[in-house]
Amino acid sequence: MAHEAPARIDNHRARLWVNWVTALMTAVGAALVMVFATGAVMSTAACSAAECPDLGPNGIVFGVLYYGAPVIAGITILASFVTAGRRRGFIVPVAGWSLLAVDLLALVIAFRR
Repeated sequence: MAHEAPARIDNHRARLWVNWVTALMTAVGAALVMVFATGAVMSTAACSAAECPDLGPNGIVFGVLYYGAPVIAGITILASFVTAGRRRGFIVPVAGWSLLAVDLLALVIAFRR
């Protein structure tokens, strides 16, 4: 039984590191989503409504998709302060990454040609 305590501490420490790394990496993912969104908008710069009927989402929807990514990353990091050390704490970064993936998918669909 003396050997179970160090294994349990190492397991907790490893879980804590994995949760924090994945939570902090959502900031990088959010930056990549914002770069993609900026590129998608810039690709429509030479288009008019007659030439390119599908110019993408309107200002409000684009604003939510664009600024939603860093908000998702921020909430994920803040929530990880509470949940990173818990047994099911990995759910918070997984949820953050899932929402970033949905955001990116929405941008891809909105700016399809």
